[in-house]
Amino acid sequence: MKLKKGNILPAIVTMVLALPIGVTVGAFLEKSYGFKNILQGNFQTNYPSEITQINQTSIPQKYQGKLQLFILAGQSNMAGTGDLPSQPKQAETNPKIFVFGNDYRWKVAKEPVDDPTNQVDKISSDKPAGYSPALSFATTILKQRPDMIIGLIPCAKGGSSIHEWQRNGNLDENTLYGSCLKRVRAASTMGNVAGILFFQGEIDTVDPKEDPKRIFSANQWANKFTLLVRNWRGDLKSPNLPVVFAQIGSNTEPERFVNWKVVQEQQRQVNLPFSAMITTDDLALKDYVHFTTESYQTIGQRFAKAYLSLQK
Repeated sequence: MKLKKGNILPAIVTMVLALPIGVTVGAFLEKSYGFKNILQGNFQTNYPSEITQINQTSIPQKYQGKLQLFILAGQSNMAGTGDLPSQPKQAETNPKIFVFGNDYRWKVAKEPVDDPTNQVDKISSDKPAGYSPALSFATTILKQRPDMIIGLIPCAKGGSSIHEWQRNGNLDENTLYGSCLKRVRAASTMGNVAGILFFQGEIDTVDPKEDPKRIFSANQWANKFTLLVRNWRGDLKSPNLPVVFAQIGSNTEPERFVNWKVVQEQQRQVNLPFSAMITTDDLALKDYVHFTTESYQTIGQRFAKAYLSLQK
């Protein structure tokens, strides 16, 4: 755009005045909303509104900065597909359990914890979730640690393979790992990361011929999971970060899930410090591979018990 001679001086004055204002506004935003924390690691957001939403929080002032944050990652059994309780008493919330939702807003947690409404990170966009292990986990933790304030960070993606959870070189936010890490860093303005819960592996048991364009890793699951945990701990600068993962349970379609026992054995062989595995093969299913609401409650309790055992 060309400027007429008469417009040059006002334009220069405007630019000079705008520079210190921009610096001041930038400093304010960094202090108030933690831009540097969010964008650390070469992340760049495609969703301008998500930054402004982060501090629109329902967390009381006395709890802010004190949350113990838990990453919830994996497949649909981590997101949860159980029937939501119809009894109001069962659906009650706890004022010390919060969720950093898929909409990048903090709120008091309730099931479904992995609610996809107004999803920001499209890579992990999912069908509507149901009851999950998350709230049962947090409630069980609080019974033993009543002084804790818990923040849940759902990152799971139904049907995702262990290969799709791997870290890429530039931490692309359009990957499951990258988008999860981005939201963890955004949520960390309210506390510190205390642990990871991971439930994945079912999709890696299918016959590779079912989808030749995808990479399934039945025989490499343990190595890829180990690398995933090391990368998480490295990027979060927490080498002893506790990790609890669930071994896949049972299924009603063995002709499809041909490598089920292979993945179960791979999971059994995982040998990582500050980690624990829970079993789920004794719990009732709702369908071919997903659990009932009661089973998810038990899984959450087992996650909690295993996590607490790592604190001793």
